[in-house]
Amino acid sequence: MYFRILVLGSCMALFGCQSSEVVEQKSSGNIQQATLLSELQSVQMSLPSAKSVNITPQSQALKYRDIDSPVALFELPANRGEFSIDITSEIGETAFVPSALIIDKNGRELERYGQDKFVYKPPRFGAGNRLSADVDFFPPRDSESVYLLVYTDKAELDKHTMVTHPARLYAEGRGNYLPEVKDIAIPNSAYGKISVSIDRVGFLKPLGTASSSSASSSQPLMAKSVEVVQPETQQYYHQAIAAAVAEDDLNKAIHLLEEAKALNVQGAQQVFVDAVKENKPAL
Repeated sequence: MYFRILVLGSCMALFGCQSSEVVEQKSSGNIQQATLLSELQSVQMSLPSAKSVNITPQSQALKYRDIDSPVALFELPANRGEFSIDITSEIGETAFVPSALIIDKNGRELERYGQDKFVYKPPRFGAGNRLSADVDFFPPRDSESVYLLVYTDKAELDKHTMVTHPARLYAEGRGNYLPEVKDIAIPNSAYGKISVSIDRVGFLKPLGTASSSSASSSQPLMAKSVEVVQPETQQYYHQAIAAAVAEDDLNKAIHLLEEAKALNVQGAQQVFVDAVKENKPAL
């Protein structure tokens, strides 16, 4: 619950979230775990387009070579020349740390992107905390299409992914004093939401942006912010303001008070006033 409040709260309160249709690739028939690529379902993509796959305990899984993981599979065009690929794993209560392969129909590996290729990106323009890789791909000339396989390494499942505290994000966005708070450790998981966007090199669209004309009337790039102040955020500012005054650091206390007011944190002004009175030297 703590992770959900802070991470989802940062997305909603600071930037606003967008939603889109998500595909689920469930296991086929009696196959619990595929051992051949041909046993997997794929999401076909055109150029340009954007698709998302939700990886759940019911999703297809693959045990193939060094891969032993639930997977998402995308079919990409290979007869349209070079294009850019954005692969994103959204971070919620847990984090799916992705790795990816591009393979042809014969299973020949064309490109490999390890987890070190995926960098953490904080909430921005309607997208929440995420791990993302942006790459350029040169398709082979002898193929009509290729496959992008996204999976996670089992070695990552016992680890955590660090995300920026929402109070720090807000302060950075306003150019104010950075709150002295630690990043949040999100546990890694075998499940998550994978989004892939492809476009011509130099024209890659932001995640969540519709590419086709049929989707052009969807939500705008920047959704309207939702003013939601979580109890943890209010408690943080109340305690931080009182502590700064107690330490006789009024400059810090005032910066924190300004941030709290901008965030609509209730009671911050009164906490500041009471703290000043309490710490006023006796005459």
